[in-house]
Amino acid sequence: MHTLLHSSAAIPVSSSTIKKMGLDPRKLSLPRWMVLAVVLLLVSGRGSCDVDPLDCGDDEDNDGIVSTPGVPVCSSTDRNALLRFKASISSDPNKVLHNWQASRHNCCDWTGVTCDGATGRVVRLKLPNQNLKGRLDAGLSGLSYLQVLILDNNDFTGSIPASFGGFGRLQRLCLSNIPSLSGPIPESFGSLKSLQLMDLRSNSLSGPLPSSFGMMSNLRNLHLYGNKISGPIPPSFGLLSQLYNCDLSNNRFSGRVPDAFAFGLTALLNLYLNDNKITGLPKDMRNLTRLQWIDLSNNPLMTGDSVEGIATAPLISQIEMSSCKIRGPFPAWVSRLPNPDFTLISDEVTPSLNLANNAISGRLPRALGKLTNLEYVNLQNNLLRGPIPASFAKLQSLRGFNVSYNQLSGKIPQVSPFTTFDKSAYKPGNPGLCGLPLTPCK
Repeated sequence: MHTLLHSSAAIPVSSSTIKKMGLDPRKLSLPRWMVLAVVLLLVSGRGSCDVDPLDCGDDEDNDGIVSTPGVPVCSSTDRNALLRFKASISSDPNKVLHNWQASRHNCCDWTGVTCDGATGRVVRLKLPNQNLKGRLDAGLSGLSYLQVLILDNNDFTGSIPASFGGFGRLQRLCLSNIPSLSGPIPESFGSLKSLQLMDLRSNSLSGPLPSSFGMMSNLRNLHLYGNKISGPIPPSFGLLSQLYNCDLSNNRFSGRVPDAFAFGLTALLNLYLNDNKITGLPKDMRNLTRLQWIDLSNNPLMTGDSVEGIATAPLISQIEMSSCKIRGPFPAWVSRLPNPDFTLISDEVTPSLNLANNAISGRLPRALGKLTNLEYVNLQNNLLRGPIPASFAKLQSLRGFNVSYNQLSGKIPQVSPFTTFDKSAYKPGNPGLCGLPLTPCK
């Protein structure tokens, strides 16, 4: 992954984007910096970038870490820390730790270990998908130069040691898909000043997020999906000014998203809060100038007014709010949404509005027709009545549309794409609707 500077903020640009632009550095007799400079000009001209979020893959080229060349000789401090970790492992079915032996003094040659060539200090430890069983030993914190820790898809038990907050140089922390990893996220994590990626998804972590969370000032990509984390989102989240991808979904977060969240997360692109107990958003989200995708599905929002602030986010394009127990008239804030701008939309985002499976009543607003760049609209299983407004004929970018299981009536707009959608877009329900693709109107 490459990073470009744009509007005074670091923006990640994927290698795939560079290739799409016909600028594969391997095929051009240009220095890499010159290729990236050309990409910067093109990206700036588009007004957006193809975001390639930091991930936990095994490709060391994506680490953003430059080790000093040379033949590394392992530090005795690091060797002892690694041997403590091995001693805490009760099962190693793939024998991945077979060559981790005290008699083999150079731990830089051990499986999964990478050292800096000049200092001999361990900078990476990668042992994903090895079915290792045991506990995460606190002694690992002795790897004080560690920059990447990837232990995904293993079978560790117990909790994350508080000593892991001592990884002052750590940039990527990947401990996902470890179902028996439980307990709280340590308060000491506030000391991880260099951390850019935290991936703790699909574990059994519980308790509230520590108030120190906002101290991780370089955090850019956060994955906490699929845990049992509870309580409110702490206001300190508002200090994470570099965060552009935030996944807190499928947990037990409750209450309103704090106002500080909307003022400080100016780099935020994607926000996943679905499957929690969230009850509302800040009323003013205009500072979230890059936010394009929000998912609030399966939260007890109750009323449309509880999320009206979303209409103030200037680039919001994909809104998922199905099964949120929203009752009452069609939310007024929908009429104030900005029309998605294709020139600014990330490749990951699809302009869409999903308010399915609520209890929204009344008529469809004519103003929805001004969102001419919408590609998907899902309003099924509500209590909507009256006609589909004629203004909807302006929604020429639609690729998907569903208003089934409502009480709509009148003539379907007799223009493409409305006449070309499958009948299931309108039926069951809506006994009074007529016109293509349904039966002709009398």
